[in-house]
This record gives sequence, structure tokens and C-alpha cells, in this order.
Amino acid sequence: MKLFDIDPPYDEIAERTILGSMLYDPDNIPFVLEFVREKDFYVEEHRLLFSVLNRIWEDKGNNWDEVVLKNYIEKMGLSERLPMSWVVNLLNDAVSGPLLEEACRTVKEKAGLRELLDIALDIVKDVKNNPDFETIVEKLNSRVLEVSEGAIITHYFHISEVVKEVLKIVEKFRESKELVTGLPTGFSQLDMYTTGFHPSDLVILAARPGMGKSSFMLSVAMNLAINHRKPVAIFSLEMTKEQLAMRMLSSEAEVPLQNIRSGMLSDEDYRKLMSASMRIAEAEIYIDDTPSLTTTDLRIKARKLKKEKGIELIAVDYLQLLRPTRSRSSRQEEVAEISRNLKALAKELSVPVLALAQLSRQVEQRGDRRPQLADLRESGQIEQDADIIIFLHRPDYYKKNPSPEEQGIVEIIVAKQRQGPTGTIKAAFIKEYAKFSQIASPIPEISEESFNIEVDEDDLGEDFNLDL
Repeated sequence: MKLFDIDPPYDEIAERTILGSMLYDPDNIPFVLEFVREKDFYVEEHRLLFSVLNRIWEDKGNNWDEVVLKNYIEKMGLSERLPMSWVVNLLNDAVSGPLLEEACRTVKEKAGLRELLDIALDIVKDVKNNPDFETIVEKLNSRVLEVSEGAIITHYFHISEVVKEVLKIVEKFRESKELVTGLPTGFSQLDMYTTGFHPSDLVILAARPGMGKSSFMLSVAMNLAINHRKPVAIFSLEMTKEQLAMRMLSSEAEVPLQNIRSGMLSDEDYRKLMSASMRIAEAEIYIDDTPSLTTTDLRIKARKLKKEKGIELIAVDYLQLLRPTRSRSSRQEEVAEISRNLKALAKELSVPVLALAQLSRQVEQRGDRRPQLADLRESGQIEQDADIIIFLHRPDYYKKNPSPEEQGIVEIIVAKQRQGPTGTIKAAFIKEYAKFSQIASPIPEISEESFNIEVDEDDLGEDFNLDL
């Protein structure tokens, strides 16, 4: 029995329609080039003519005729393959507007199907020669994603359409009369700075080990799921689902984590745990504790959760434990790719992605051990991709005899915010419950100087200066 007895799929009429339309009206060429590439054509003569028309358009724009076309065909040594009588006959297949777009879509989809066949054949060879399940699945996921992304026809939007949509959002914010227009974190002073976490945001929560990154992430996730009934997804590459649930119970019930782990529970502790477990069980918190996820795995799983459960926040613990789809020459390049993929995921699903990250040891070589953006471990790309970067710093962690004012205090440092101010907020960290909580303090004053809206100096031009 043959494994694949299938002729490669293609649509000759659609291919002819595209070429005829490009010949009939050169204005159609840039429209076609938005969607279709030379490799998408199956018939070899069609591929060759497409490359000729592409070359002419690059050189001449719309200023060419049949004589110019004939000269280019001769100059490229294709006169025998592309006789002018055959080329001119393609004009009979010309269309425009929606019909041309449909032809482009058809050719693109057929090309995608042929690529899938190639992938299937490669997978069969891999299974035969090197039957390593994980490697084959990762390769399959990666290549299928590439094909699906390449087959998507994108559309541009005029700024007038975008402005209308933005004004609707602004009006919604205005009518709500609330400061927090995104997802609330459960820390009102932090929300003063960020107005909550917004769709498409990549939020990096970074700190040295022991600062409470996972506990802070769980505080945000539980606030959204329990208090605001928002579905959230947690991808934990470090802790198991049981460990996460145990921390949630400790935090929500305010029963020491060590007591839960040891089983040394009073009747009152047990009652509080039962009550907390009911509240947590009713929340829409979805945990995936698959270790050593690739960014492709994460994307597939997150898309499924978004479609099936409508998740509104994705939390990843933590960034440096993710694996890139392909191996890179350096760890910096790998982390850079992971960071870019997380930002792309946030945009694709239109949900905030809260990704935890480790800081380098150079933090602990400074006197105050206060983290800085330069401490982000292994890649400056994280700083570039992130919309918000938050550091956690516990002054009492590094001191043998901290002052009473420092004990149990954590600084939540908004070090970067693409569309808002930066600053520092203080909260309480209750170590035995692995819990963060707000402390009574004045509403932070947000000065104009704290706004650090990003500007690319390259966009200003060489002659730009501020010498007025």
C-alpha cells in the first residue's frame, strides 16, 4: 500500500488569473505581491513569468509595455519557455478587485497544501530513520506553524478606521469613570501607575531568587480569577501543579505553608483550608505544568485555552526555562527569540502575558542590591520587547538585622512602562503564607518626569537637535 498516492494540489486557472491581471493592469502587481510569492506557483512557466513581472515592476514601476516585457524575457533567456503568443493569451484571464484577491487566496492555500505534503513525507522519513518522538513533534509543530502563518492573507487598515475604534475605547473608559481600565492586579497603587494590565501587553516580572516572583504572580492571578471572575492560564515550568495549588491554599487561607506541607494543622487551620479550597476551586484558573516547553508548544496550548476557555491573562513561570523552537548559536540569541515570541503571543491572542524572569548576579554586587534594567539576565531583547518591566526587591532579605521599617516590606519597582510612568510602590510580603498584600500608604504622586515614553533616536534624523 502506498503511503501517499496524491497528486500535488494546485489551481492552474487561479495561477493564470493572477498573471493575466498583472499583465492587464500593472497597478495590480503590488497588490498581488502583498500576498503571493514566486514559490507559490506550481506550473513552472507561471513561476518564471511571475519572476519576470516582479523584476520589471522593481525596475520600471508601471512604466512599461509589451515591448519592454519582451525585452526582459529575452534578456533573462526565457524566450523559448515564455513565447509572447502564450503570454498575451493570459490577458483573457484577467480580473480585478475581490476576484483577484480570491485567486491569490486560492494559489496561496494550494501552495500551503503542497508544503504540508512535503512535511508529511519528511516526517515519515524521520520516523523511519530517527524515531525520537519529542524531536519529531517539535519539528512538526514548528513547520506547520510556519506554513499556516505564510498562508494567511493580511489586510491593512486606514488610520481613519483605527481612530474610530480608539475613540470607542476612550468613550468606554470615560463612561466607566474608573482609573483601572485594564485587568486589576489586586495592588491599587500599582494599578495607579499601570491602569492595570492591558491586552497585548508583555509584562516582565523580574527578581533574584527568593524575592517572591511566583508568589506575586499567584497573587495577581488569584485576584483576577477569584475576585473578578476572569479566566487565567498559568504555565509553570518550575513548580508542579500541586505545589502551585498548595501555595494558593496557604495564601488564600492564611495558613502557614510549612504547616500544610508537614500536616501539622489545627482544627481551625483545617477549617480555613477547606473554606479557601472552595473559593479557589470555583475560580477559572487553568494550570499547565509541562516542563521544558518550547515557545511553539506554549503558543499552541495558549491558543487552545483562549478559544475554549476565553482566558484573559497568561502567566509564564519562568521565561528562561522556555526553550526556543530552534537551537541558536548563543544563549543570548535563544532568550531573545523567546522574548520576541512571548510578545507575539500577547499580540496574537490580545491578552496580557505576565512572564517571570531571573536577574543576573550582578545585582548582588551593588551596595543597595536594587535591581536595574541592565540586570535582566542574558538578553537586552527582553527590555526591548516588554511593555512593562516590574522588579521585586526585599531590602530585609540581604540584612542580618533589618530595621523594623524594612521587615516584611517588598518594593515593587515599575522600571519600564511603554505608555506610562515609572516608580516604586511598597507592599507587604508575608513569608509564611507566601503572600503579598497591600499596605496603607499615601497614593503615589506621579510626576511628569516619571513618564519615559520611548522614542527611537534613529527616527529623529541626523540633523535633529534641541539647541533652540
